[in-house]
Amino acid sequence: MEDASCDPNDQLGISGAFRGSLEDGENMKKILFLILFTALSVFVLSDVQNRDKPRKGEWDFRLEKVWEVEKAGDGVFGRPFTLTADEDGRLYIFDEKNGENYIFDKNGVFIGSFGRSGQGPGELIGQERTHLIDGKLAIIARNGIHYFSQKGEYLKTAGQEKVRRSPQIILSEDEFIAFPMTGIGALEGKGEIYYCNLDTGVERKIASFSLTQAGIGQSGETVMDIIVVSLSPLLTACYDSGRLYWGVSHSYQIHISDLEGRTLGGFAIDREPKRVSDSFKRKYFKAMNIPAEILAQISKSFSNRLTHFHQIEVHDGLVFVFVPELDLDQGTARISQIDIFSPEGRYLYRARLDFGKGLTHLFSPLSNLAFRNGNLYAVCVREDDTVVLVKYKALLPTN
Repeated sequence: MEDASCDPNDQLGISGAFRGSLEDGENMKKILFLILFTALSVFVLSDVQNRDKPRKGEWDFRLEKVWEVEKAGDGVFGRPFTLTADEDGRLYIFDEKNGENYIFDKNGVFIGSFGRSGQGPGELIGQERTHLIDGKLAIIARNGIHYFSQKGEYLKTAGQEKVRRSPQIILSEDEFIAFPMTGIGALEGKGEIYYCNLDTGVERKIASFSLTQAGIGQSGETVMDIIVVSLSPLLTACYDSGRLYWGVSHSYQIHISDLEGRTLGGFAIDREPKRVSDSFKRKYFKAMNIPAEILAQISKSFSNRLTHFHQIEVHDGLVFVFVPELDLDQGTARISQIDIFSPEGRYLYRARLDFGKGLTHLFSPLSNLAFRNGNLYAVCVREDDTVVLVKYKALLPTN
Protein backbone atom coordinates (compact mmCIF):
# COMPACT_ATOMS: atom_id res chain seq x y z
CA MET A 1 0.00 0.00 0.00
CA GLU A 2 1.10 3.59 -0.49
CA ASP A 3 2.89 5.48 2.27
CA ALA A 4 0.49 7.90 3.92
CA SER A 5 3.42 10.19 4.82
CA CYS A 6 3.82 11.27 1.18
CA ASP A 7 2.81 14.79 0.21
CA PRO A 8 -0.92 14.50 -0.59
CA ASN A 9 -0.62 17.39 -3.05
CA ASP A 10 1.95 15.48 -5.08
CA GLN A 11 -0.19 12.34 -5.02
CA LEU A 12 -3.18 14.26 -6.32
CA GLY A 13 -1.16 15.96 -9.06
CA ILE A 14 -1.45 19.49 -7.60
CA SER A 15 1.32 21.58 -9.16
CA GLY A 16 3.54 23.98 -7.19
CA ALA A 17 2.56 26.86 -9.50
CA PHE A 18 -1.10 26.27 -8.74
CA ARG A 19 -0.49 26.18 -4.99
CA GLY A 20 1.67 29.31 -5.13
CA SER A 21 -1.04 31.30 -6.88
CA LEU A 22 -3.43 31.04 -3.93
CA GLU A 23 -3.08 34.23 -1.91
CA ASP A 24 -6.37 34.44 -0.10
CA GLY A 25 -6.03 32.82 3.35
CA GLU A 26 -9.60 31.59 3.63
CA ASN A 27 -9.52 30.05 0.17
CA MET A 28 -6.20 28.40 1.04
CA LYS A 29 -7.76 26.80 4.13
CA LYS A 30 -10.70 25.50 2.14
CA ILE A 31 -8.56 24.06 -0.64
CA LEU A 32 -6.05 22.52 1.75
CA PHE A 33 -8.93 20.97 3.69
CA LEU A 34 -10.35 19.57 0.45
CA ILE A 35 -6.96 18.19 -0.58
CA LEU A 36 -6.31 16.60 2.80
CA PHE A 37 -9.81 15.17 3.01
CA THR A 38 -9.54 13.72 -0.51
CA ALA A 39 -6.12 12.25 0.22
CA LEU A 40 -7.45 10.68 3.41
CA SER A 41 -10.30 9.15 1.42
CA VAL A 42 -7.81 7.69 -1.05
CA PHE A 43 -5.83 6.04 1.76
CA VAL A 44 -8.96 4.66 3.43
CA LEU A 45 -10.22 3.18 0.15
CA SER A 46 -6.81 1.81 -0.73
CA ASP A 47 -6.87 -0.77 2.05
CA VAL A 48 -10.34 -2.23 2.54
CA GLN A 49 -10.38 -4.56 5.55
CA ASN A 50 -13.30 -6.98 5.46
CA ARG A 51 -14.73 -9.20 8.15
CA ASP A 52 -15.24 -12.82 7.12
CA LYS A 53 -18.91 -12.08 6.57
CA PRO A 54 -20.17 -10.90 3.17
CA ARG A 55 -22.23 -7.71 3.24
CA LYS A 56 -24.98 -9.14 1.02
CA GLY A 57 -24.84 -12.76 2.17
CA GLU A 58 -24.78 -15.90 0.04
CA TRP A 59 -25.03 -15.87 -3.76
CA ASP A 60 -26.73 -18.71 -5.65
CA PHE A 61 -25.49 -19.16 -9.23
CA ARG A 62 -28.59 -21.31 -9.88
CA LEU A 63 -26.62 -23.67 -12.08
CA GLU A 64 -28.78 -25.42 -14.69
CA LYS A 65 -27.11 -28.09 -16.82
CA VAL A 66 -27.39 -27.51 -20.58
CA TRP A 67 -25.28 -30.38 -21.93
CA GLU A 68 -22.63 -32.89 -20.93
CA VAL A 69 -20.07 -34.65 -23.16
CA GLU A 70 -17.63 -37.42 -22.30
CA LYS A 71 -15.48 -37.65 -25.45
CA ALA A 72 -13.34 -35.49 -27.71
CA GLY A 73 -14.16 -37.11 -31.04
CA ASP A 74 -13.44 -40.82 -30.68
CA GLY A 75 -11.15 -40.39 -27.67
CA VAL A 76 -11.98 -40.03 -24.01
CA PHE A 77 -10.73 -37.17 -21.87
CA GLY A 78 -7.53 -37.75 -19.92
CA ARG A 79 -6.85 -34.85 -17.57
CA PRO A 80 -8.02 -31.47 -18.91
CA PHE A 81 -5.81 -28.78 -17.38
CA THR A 82 -7.13 -25.57 -18.94
CA LEU A 83 -10.53 -24.46 -20.21
CA THR A 84 -11.10 -21.23 -22.14
CA ALA A 85 -14.38 -19.98 -23.63
CA ASP A 86 -14.73 -17.32 -26.34
CA GLU A 87 -17.57 -14.87 -27.00
CA ASP A 88 -19.33 -17.28 -29.35
CA GLY A 89 -19.31 -20.14 -26.86
CA ARG A 90 -16.48 -22.12 -28.46
CA LEU A 91 -14.35 -23.96 -25.93
CA TYR A 92 -10.60 -24.55 -26.01
CA ILE A 93 -9.35 -27.32 -23.72
CA PHE A 94 -5.81 -28.48 -23.06
CA ASP A 95 -5.73 -32.14 -22.04
CA GLU A 96 -2.42 -32.59 -20.22
CA LYS A 97 -2.62 -36.39 -20.12
CA ASN A 98 -3.47 -36.77 -23.82
CA GLY A 99 -1.02 -34.05 -24.83
CA GLU A 100 -3.26 -32.02 -27.15
CA ASN A 101 -5.78 -29.17 -27.32
CA TYR A 102 -9.45 -29.63 -28.24
CA ILE A 103 -12.07 -27.30 -29.72
CA PHE A 104 -15.81 -27.69 -29.03
CA ASP A 105 -18.63 -25.52 -30.35
CA LYS A 106 -21.30 -23.90 -28.18
CA ASN A 107 -23.48 -27.02 -28.39
CA GLY A 108 -20.74 -29.33 -27.13
CA VAL A 109 -19.93 -30.73 -30.58
CA PHE A 110 -16.27 -31.67 -31.02
CA ILE A 111 -14.64 -29.63 -33.82
CA GLY A 112 -11.07 -30.87 -33.75
CA SER A 113 -7.70 -30.96 -32.03
CA PHE A 114 -4.51 -28.90 -32.41
CA GLY A 115 -1.34 -27.87 -30.59
CA ARG A 116 0.06 -31.25 -29.65
CA SER A 117 2.85 -31.66 -27.12
CA GLY A 118 6.22 -31.76 -28.89
CA GLN A 119 9.09 -29.71 -30.27
CA GLY A 120 8.06 -29.14 -33.89
CA PRO A 121 6.33 -26.08 -35.41
CA GLY A 122 3.04 -25.51 -33.63
CA GLU A 123 3.91 -28.04 -30.92
CA LEU A 124 4.25 -27.13 -27.27
CA ILE A 125 6.46 -28.06 -24.33
CA GLY A 126 5.14 -27.50 -20.82
CA GLN A 127 1.87 -25.86 -21.83
CA GLU A 128 0.23 -23.47 -19.40
CA ARG A 129 -2.70 -21.07 -19.88
CA THR A 130 -4.57 -20.19 -23.09
CA HIS A 131 -5.53 -16.55 -23.73
CA LEU A 132 -7.86 -15.01 -26.31
CA ILE A 133 -6.35 -11.84 -27.80
CA ASP A 134 -7.12 -9.92 -31.01
CA GLY A 135 -9.14 -12.80 -32.46
CA LYS A 136 -6.33 -15.29 -31.87
CA LEU A 137 -5.33 -17.91 -29.32
CA ALA A 138 -2.11 -17.18 -27.42
CA ILE A 139 -0.85 -20.23 -25.54
CA ILE A 140 1.91 -19.90 -22.96
CA ALA A 141 4.42 -22.75 -22.80
CA ARG A 142 7.99 -23.33 -21.67
CA ASN A 143 9.20 -22.99 -25.25
CA GLY A 144 7.58 -19.60 -25.89
CA ILE A 145 4.22 -18.03 -26.64
CA HIS A 146 2.42 -19.89 -29.44
CA TYR A 147 -0.26 -18.22 -31.57
CA PHE A 148 -3.11 -20.05 -33.29
CA SER A 149 -6.28 -18.99 -35.09
CA GLN A 150 -9.56 -19.69 -33.32
CA LYS A 151 -9.90 -22.66 -35.68
CA GLY A 152 -6.66 -24.10 -34.28
CA GLU A 153 -4.44 -23.18 -37.26
CA TYR A 154 -0.83 -22.54 -36.24
CA LEU A 155 0.33 -18.96 -36.88
CA LYS A 156 3.68 -18.28 -35.18
CA THR A 157 5.76 -18.59 -32.02
CA ALA A 158 7.54 -15.94 -29.97
CA GLY A 159 10.42 -18.09 -28.77
CA GLN A 160 12.50 -18.10 -25.62
CA GLU A 161 15.16 -15.87 -27.19
CA LYS A 162 12.53 -13.11 -27.34
CA VAL A 163 10.43 -13.91 -24.26
CA ARG A 164 12.99 -13.44 -21.48
CA ARG A 165 10.59 -13.32 -18.53
CA SER A 166 7.87 -15.80 -17.53
CA PRO A 167 4.60 -14.61 -19.12
CA GLN A 168 1.46 -15.21 -17.10
CA ILE A 169 -1.13 -12.79 -18.53
CA ILE A 170 -1.26 -11.98 -22.27
CA LEU A 171 -2.52 -8.43 -22.94
CA SER A 172 -2.04 -8.26 -26.72
CA GLU A 173 0.03 -9.96 -29.40
CA ASP A 174 3.12 -8.05 -28.22
CA GLU A 175 2.34 -7.33 -24.56
CA PHE A 176 2.20 -9.48 -21.46
CA ILE A 177 2.54 -9.41 -17.69
CA ALA A 178 5.31 -11.58 -16.26
CA PHE A 179 6.00 -12.87 -12.76
CA PRO A 180 7.14 -16.04 -10.99
CA MET A 181 4.24 -17.99 -9.51
CA THR A 182 6.40 -19.94 -7.07
CA GLY A 183 9.52 -19.44 -4.99
CA ILE A 184 11.80 -21.16 -7.49
CA GLY A 185 11.52 -18.10 -9.74
CA ALA A 186 11.99 -15.62 -6.89
CA LEU A 187 15.65 -15.29 -5.90
CA GLU A 188 16.09 -15.21 -2.11
CA GLY A 189 12.30 -15.14 -1.77
CA LYS A 190 11.90 -11.82 -3.61
CA GLY A 191 9.80 -11.61 -6.76
CA GLU A 192 8.75 -8.89 -9.17
CA ILE A 193 5.82 -8.31 -11.53
CA TYR A 194 6.75 -6.82 -14.91
CA TYR A 195 4.93 -5.32 -17.87
CA CYS A 196 6.72 -6.49 -21.05
CA ASN A 197 6.42 -5.36 -24.66
CA LEU A 198 7.97 -7.68 -27.25
CA ASP A 199 7.76 -5.08 -30.03
CA THR A 200 9.50 -2.19 -28.22
CA GLY A 201 11.58 -4.24 -25.79
CA VAL A 202 10.18 -2.26 -22.85
CA GLU A 203 10.20 -4.04 -19.47
CA ARG A 204 8.63 -2.04 -16.63
CA LYS A 205 8.37 -3.17 -13.02
CA ILE A 206 4.84 -3.03 -11.65
CA ALA A 207 5.33 -4.37 -8.12
CA SER A 208 7.54 -6.43 -5.80
CA PHE A 209 6.50 -9.22 -3.45
CA SER A 210 7.86 -11.99 -1.23
CA LEU A 211 7.53 -15.74 -1.77
CA THR A 212 8.67 -18.57 0.47
CA GLN A 213 10.71 -21.48 -0.89
CA ALA A 214 7.94 -23.97 -0.07
CA GLY A 215 7.86 -26.97 -2.38
CA ILE A 216 11.48 -26.76 -3.51
CA GLY A 217 13.88 -29.65 -2.95
CA GLN A 218 17.37 -30.43 -4.25
CA SER A 219 19.64 -33.47 -4.39
CA GLY A 220 22.91 -32.94 -6.25
CA GLU A 221 22.07 -31.31 -9.56
CA THR A 222 18.41 -32.35 -9.37
CA VAL A 223 16.05 -29.54 -8.33
CA MET A 224 12.30 -30.07 -8.01
CA ASP A 225 9.56 -27.50 -7.57
CA ILE A 226 6.29 -29.13 -6.51
CA ILE A 227 3.04 -27.15 -6.48
CA VAL A 228 0.41 -28.48 -4.10
CA VAL A 229 -2.91 -26.66 -4.18
CA SER A 230 -3.83 -25.36 -0.72
CA LEU A 231 -0.27 -25.90 0.53
CA SER A 232 1.86 -23.98 -2.00
CA PRO A 233 1.89 -20.18 -1.60
CA LEU A 234 1.41 -18.87 -5.15
CA LEU A 235 1.40 -15.43 -6.73
CA THR A 236 -1.83 -15.17 -8.71
CA ALA A 237 -3.16 -12.22 -10.68
CA CYS A 238 -5.88 -10.99 -13.03
CA TYR A 239 -5.96 -7.93 -15.30
CA ASP A 240 -9.16 -6.10 -16.23
CA SER A 241 -9.95 -2.55 -17.36
CA GLY A 242 -6.62 -1.04 -16.39
CA ARG A 243 -6.44 -2.74 -13.00
CA LEU A 244 -4.13 -5.60 -12.02
CA TYR A 245 -5.47 -7.56 -9.04
CA TRP A 246 -2.72 -9.66 -7.48
CA GLY A 247 -1.76 -11.40 -4.25
CA VAL A 248 0.31 -14.18 -2.69
CA SER A 249 -2.06 -16.85 -1.42
CA HIS A 250 -0.51 -17.42 2.02
CA SER A 251 -2.39 -14.32 3.24
CA TYR A 252 -5.83 -13.09 2.18
CA GLN A 253 -4.67 -9.75 0.85
CA ILE A 254 -5.26 -8.59 -2.73
CA HIS A 255 -3.35 -5.61 -4.15
CA ILE A 256 -4.53 -3.41 -7.03
CA SER A 257 -1.98 -1.79 -9.36
CA ASP A 258 -1.91 -0.26 -12.82
CA LEU A 259 0.59 -1.11 -15.54
CA GLU A 260 2.69 1.94 -14.64
CA GLY A 261 3.33 0.50 -11.19
CA ARG A 262 1.01 2.84 -9.31
CA THR A 263 -0.91 1.46 -6.35
CA LEU A 264 -4.66 1.82 -6.88
CA GLY A 265 -5.81 0.14 -3.69
CA GLY A 266 -6.16 -3.24 -2.09
CA PHE A 267 -8.39 -5.35 0.11
CA ALA A 268 -8.24 -8.18 2.61
CA ILE A 269 -10.40 -10.58 4.62
CA ASP A 270 -9.78 -11.30 8.27
CA ARG A 271 -9.94 -15.09 7.86
CA GLU A 272 -8.08 -17.63 9.95
CA PRO A 273 -6.34 -20.22 7.74
CA LYS A 274 -7.10 -23.91 8.08
CA ARG A 275 -4.29 -26.17 9.27
CA VAL A 276 -2.93 -29.64 8.60
CA SER A 277 -0.69 -31.83 10.75
CA ASP A 278 2.92 -32.86 10.11
CA SER A 279 1.73 -36.46 9.81
CA PHE A 280 -0.70 -35.47 7.04
CA LYS A 281 2.11 -33.79 5.09
CA ARG A 282 4.39 -36.81 5.45
CA LYS A 283 1.64 -39.16 4.30
CA TYR A 284 0.64 -36.88 1.43
CA PHE A 285 4.14 -36.52 -0.01
CA LYS A 286 5.12 -40.15 0.60
CA ALA A 287 2.77 -41.16 -2.20
CA MET A 288 4.88 -39.19 -4.69
CA ASN A 289 7.55 -41.01 -6.65
CA ILE A 290 10.48 -38.71 -5.84
CA PRO A 291 13.88 -39.28 -4.15
CA ALA A 292 13.70 -39.64 -0.36
CA GLU A 293 16.19 -36.82 0.26
CA ILE A 294 14.17 -34.36 -1.82
CA LEU A 295 10.91 -35.66 -0.35
CA ALA A 296 12.05 -34.84 3.18
CA GLN A 297 13.09 -31.32 2.17
CA ILE A 298 9.83 -30.63 0.37
CA SER A 299 7.61 -31.95 3.15
CA LYS A 300 9.44 -29.84 5.73
CA SER A 301 9.34 -26.72 3.55
CA PHE A 302 5.55 -26.46 3.58
CA SER A 303 3.72 -24.61 6.31
CA ASN A 304 0.99 -26.36 8.30
CA ARG A 305 -1.32 -23.49 7.37
CA LEU A 306 -3.32 -23.88 4.18
CA THR A 307 -3.41 -21.08 1.61
CA HIS A 308 -6.39 -18.77 1.17
CA PHE A 309 -7.07 -18.60 -2.57
CA HIS A 310 -6.09 -20.10 -5.91
CA GLN A 311 -7.34 -17.82 -8.65
CA ILE A 312 -8.63 -14.28 -9.26
CA GLU A 313 -11.05 -13.31 -12.05
CA VAL A 314 -13.19 -10.28 -12.90
CA HIS A 315 -16.75 -10.69 -14.21
CA ASP A 316 -19.03 -7.73 -14.95
CA GLY A 317 -16.77 -5.52 -12.85
CA LEU A 318 -16.90 -7.76 -9.77
CA VAL A 319 -13.81 -9.54 -8.46
CA PHE A 320 -14.13 -13.32 -8.03
CA VAL A 321 -11.60 -14.95 -5.68
CA PHE A 322 -11.63 -18.76 -5.93
CA VAL A 323 -11.07 -20.57 -2.63
CA PRO A 324 -9.70 -24.15 -2.78
CA GLU A 325 -10.39 -26.91 -0.30
CA LEU A 326 -8.09 -29.86 0.37
CA ASP A 327 -9.76 -33.20 1.05
CA LEU A 328 -7.62 -34.52 3.90
CA ASP A 329 -8.85 -38.09 3.43
CA GLN A 330 -8.39 -38.31 -0.34
CA GLY A 331 -5.55 -35.80 -0.67
CA THR A 332 -7.40 -34.07 -3.52
CA ALA A 333 -8.37 -30.43 -4.02
CA ARG A 334 -11.48 -28.73 -5.31
CA ILE A 335 -12.93 -25.22 -5.47
CA SER A 336 -15.15 -24.99 -2.40
CA GLN A 337 -16.36 -21.41 -2.71
CA ILE A 338 -15.98 -18.12 -4.54
CA ASP A 339 -15.68 -14.84 -2.63
CA ILE A 340 -17.11 -11.93 -4.64
CA PHE A 341 -15.95 -8.33 -4.15
CA SER A 342 -16.76 -4.89 -5.52
CA PRO A 343 -14.04 -3.34 -7.75
CA GLU A 344 -12.71 -1.49 -4.69
CA GLY A 345 -12.67 -4.63 -2.55
CA ARG A 346 -15.87 -4.62 -0.49
CA TYR A 347 -16.77 -8.23 0.37
CA LEU A 348 -20.24 -8.60 -1.13
CA TYR A 349 -21.12 -12.29 -1.55
CA ARG A 350 -20.01 -15.80 -0.71
CA ALA A 351 -20.94 -18.33 -3.40
CA ARG A 352 -20.66 -22.11 -3.52
CA LEU A 353 -20.66 -24.37 -6.57
CA ASP A 354 -23.05 -27.32 -6.80
CA PHE A 355 -22.44 -29.24 -10.04
CA GLY A 356 -25.41 -31.53 -9.59
CA LYS A 357 -26.01 -35.12 -8.56
CA GLY A 358 -23.20 -37.51 -9.40
CA LEU A 359 -20.77 -34.82 -10.62
CA THR A 360 -17.66 -33.50 -8.87
CA HIS A 361 -15.38 -30.77 -10.17
CA LEU A 362 -12.04 -32.13 -11.43
CA PHE A 363 -9.54 -29.66 -10.03
CA SER A 364 -6.67 -28.32 -12.13
CA PRO A 365 -3.55 -26.47 -10.93
CA LEU A 366 -4.36 -23.97 -13.69
CA SER A 367 -8.08 -23.58 -14.42
CA ASN A 368 -10.78 -25.79 -15.88
CA LEU A 369 -13.72 -23.62 -14.83
CA ALA A 370 -14.86 -20.79 -17.10
CA PHE A 371 -17.66 -18.24 -16.66
CA ARG A 372 -18.71 -16.62 -19.96
CA ASN A 373 -21.85 -14.77 -21.09
CA GLY A 374 -24.17 -16.19 -18.45
CA ASN A 375 -22.75 -19.70 -18.62
CA LEU A 376 -20.36 -21.80 -16.57
CA TYR A 377 -18.21 -24.41 -18.30
CA ALA A 378 -16.59 -27.04 -16.10
CA VAL A 379 -14.57 -30.23 -16.26
CA CYS A 380 -16.18 -32.74 -13.89
CA VAL A 381 -15.92 -36.39 -12.88
CA ARG A 382 -18.81 -38.82 -12.66
CA GLU A 383 -19.12 -41.37 -9.87
CA ASP A 384 -17.64 -44.02 -12.21
CA ASP A 385 -14.54 -41.78 -12.71
CA THR A 386 -15.49 -40.78 -16.26
CA VAL A 387 -14.21 -37.28 -17.03
CA VAL A 388 -16.81 -35.04 -18.69
CA LEU A 389 -17.18 -31.51 -20.02
CA VAL A 390 -20.34 -29.76 -18.80
CA LYS A 391 -22.11 -26.52 -19.71
CA TYR A 392 -24.43 -24.80 -17.22
CA LYS A 393 -26.55 -21.71 -17.33
CA ALA A 394 -25.39 -19.48 -14.47
CA LEU A 395 -26.78 -16.37 -12.81
CA LEU A 396 -23.97 -13.97 -11.95
CA PRO A 397 -24.26 -10.91 -9.72
CA THR A 398 -23.87 -7.50 -11.36
CA ASN A 399 -21.94 -4.45 -10.23
